[in-house]
Amino acid sequence: MPSRAVTRHAIDAFVASEEGRDAITLLLQRLGESDAATLQTGTLETVARLAGLAPFRKLMIVELGQGEMGDHLEAVREIVAEGGELVLLGRENSVAAYRHFLAAGARDYLALPLESDFVLPDVFAAPKGALPVHGIQAKGRVVAVCGASGGVGASLLAANLSVAFLAHNAPHRAEISNAGQGAKVGLLDADFAFGSLAVDFDIEATQGVFETLERPERVDSTYLQSSMAEVLPGLSVYAGELHDASLLAGYEQGLAGLVQTLKEEFPLTVMDLPRRLLLQDVGLLRELDDVVLVLAPGFGALRTAGRLIERVSSQSGATRIWNVVSQSRRDAGLSRKEIAEALGQPVTCELPLSSAEIARASVKGAPLQSEFPRSAYARKVADLAQTILAASEHETSDVNDRRSWWKKRSR
Repeated sequence: MPSRAVTRHAIDAFVASEEGRDAITLLLQRLGESDAATLQTGTLETVARLAGLAPFRKLMIVELGQGEMGDHLEAVREIVAEGGELVLLGRENSVAAYRHFLAAGARDYLALPLESDFVLPDVFAAPKGALPVHGIQAKGRVVAVCGASGGVGASLLAANLSVAFLAHNAPHRAEISNAGQGAKVGLLDADFAFGSLAVDFDIEATQGVFETLERPERVDSTYLQSSMAEVLPGLSVYAGELHDASLLAGYEQGLAGLVQTLKEEFPLTVMDLPRRLLLQDVGLLRELDDVVLVLAPGFGALRTAGRLIERVSSQSGATRIWNVVSQSRRDAGLSRKEIAEALGQPVTCELPLSSAEIARASVKGAPLQSEFPRSAYARKVADLAQTILAASEHETSDVNDRRSWWKKRSR
């Protein structure tokens, strides 16, 4: 029985071998639409040559052809940057290949020859006549917190922002639990080398995150619930520690796939994200709905923030950016108005130092947001959470009769 159908002629297929053509035939059979694709002779290199010459309007299923992995990844990044949606066909059947191509921005990777029982890529899992466009599937949202410089408290904000989101969702918590969805907010420490969230929450490092990164296609809800640490009712954390630095880059390649998995499980996920990953990983960047940039009131932070804003805006136009000034470092002591004028964007809020409360919460191994919710810092974080969620609700209401996306997820 066919899975689901797509809009007729919604797919461009570029293949150069009999195995590639057989794969397209098999895929269309599964979709139940034998003429949903326009079949063309070519490979990834062919499509890469088209990048920048004309806008990509269709989903493309593309055979890799000859070439080195590095060349293939560069071609994928270039096509994705121009708006291309790619499902790749290749002959390397390995988790590493799958991870690398998804991190570069491809929607999926299928190994040739395609077996009859292959798993249909999520990009095709839509109602008849509604091939999904990247970024608007009915999945959870991801908010990344990124420090524009060191020592600005990005990890502190990520931890407390996740608690603030959870508190905001409290009226719907029992309703969602009854629906069997488990935890409501996910928190991911993406700094596997020097992340601090495990220490901040006084928990053991969750090493299961690395199994998830290695085999994202095998991870389900049960595994996530058993491998994440539930630090508060409704708040689950991934905070692994990698002791072999040589493995770091390989695991980071799997972050985009992990984020996709977390979107399936949680209505909202917060990431503590090292800023270099915003510059390196297009696939991950495209999964982010909001980026909170935390910066000190100094010139160096302004320059870095400007670069990050340009990167996010150019690669993922749908991602919202929230600029937050942290008073943990004074630097040049620029005013909120001066920072906003330099960035060409508003400053959403300023975070006060609140040193005494932060220290007391740290000693307890608990988030400031739950220990001292009336502190100046906690109140600002709660306001920031409310602002982000209000923007999300407004966005969702435009296409869903003004219903909160939190409520929609709970039904």
